[in-house]
Amino acid sequence: MQFLQVLHGDLEEAICHHAVFYAIWKKFGCLPERYNWALGSAAVNFYPLRPELAESTYLLYQATKSPFYLHVGRDILESLNTHTRTHCGYATVHDVIDKSLEDRQESFFLSETCKYLFLLFDVDNPINSNAEKYLFTTEGHVFPISNRYRRKVWEEEDVIFNRRNRLSPASSTLTSYNTSLASSCENSRGVNAPHILPLKSTYLDQIFSQFGIDV
Repeated sequence: MQFLQVLHGDLEEAICHHAVFYAIWKKFGCLPERYNWALGSAAVNFYPLRPELAESTYLLYQATKSPFYLHVGRDILESLNTHTRTHCGYATVHDVIDKSLEDRQESFFLSETCKYLFLLFDVDNPINSNAEKYLFTTEGHVFPISNRYRRKVWEEEDVIFNRRNRLSPASSTLTSYNTSLASSCENSRGVNAPHILPLKSTYLDQIFSQFGIDV
């Protein structure tokens, strides 16, 4: 979703696209797996507690510092607690219309959805205060950014590189980290920071009205 646009520095598009997905969340109280724009309704009605909206909300807050995204995060938390919380965890929503649940909780809910929501509000977390030192994988795992991961192992004198002694793929991939989440967001930090909303309220009203939501 919008996290890729944030990382690329395309903040304006990320802000607008996020507002659309947030409007869909407001309409159903969660995100259907697929939405039919022509019919204006959910096409695939289940919601397996996916992290993408929480992740995009977190990254957009880091990039803009707009308190709007804290409000979005609170809405997500309240919806999760209202519609998906059970006596032993949080359950996949079988149907976003009637909020019926399935007897399962995907592992990425804990490792990604909850993590991004936690980091959104934990301002003093080391990952936030030292963001340039960490990198998120696509599965929400946090890797430290270190010079040893940027070093070209095959150029060191004690490494013999030939057909019989090739570097493993895992070793070579460690050297591919040329940019980090933090540096990408840092370049855009402060954009729209003085404003409560990351986009003009008239535009947000127009987006919400398309889904029949009163602001």
